[in-house]
Amino acid sequence: MPYVDEVEVNEASPELREIYSRIEKNFGFLPHFFKALGPLPEVIQVQLQMTGAIMREGALPATVKEQIGLVVSGINASAYCIAIHMEVLRQFGIEKPTARKLATNYMDAPVDAKIKILFRFADKLTKMPADIEDSDAEEVLRAGWSKAALREAVLTVALFNYINRVSLGLGLVVDE
Repeated sequence: MPYVDEVEVNEASPELREIYSRIEKNFGFLPHFFKALGPLPEVIQVQLQMTGAIMREGALPATVKEQIGLVVSGINASAYCIAIHMEVLRQFGIEKPTARKLATNYMDAPVDAKIKILFRFADKLTKMPADIEDSDAEEVLRAGWSKAALREAVLTVALFNYINRVSLGLGLVVDE
């Protein structure tokens, strides 16, 4: 059980019900994450806008961003986020064994070496953000990623670290 009360659909205000409806349409269900934030619909709204802006197709494909998110969630040991984003990756055509590898040992995952460089950058940014330096960014750029892709990778890592900390801090459990 989460550490805070969740707002269920039948308890939600009309405004929150509309937000929940959009989330269910997107995910196929209503994650505990959003129900735990239910008392703050304005926070949910802003988070959805930010997530949409960061996770859309851009210099990095959305599927790569989701993979980065799963790597970050694995590093943070966020079982809740790992479960949800393994399912999201399945919708992108990435099967559970590969997704599991991304969450537990990304360097052995069957993905392109160029993408693994983004994972290493994400790992360092997650574990030791104050230690990021020019050489880390240069490694990403030398691998053939653009500065725009680097920016999107940083935003993706930051977003997932935020989401992981909210889910861990609120004691969220895997959705059933």
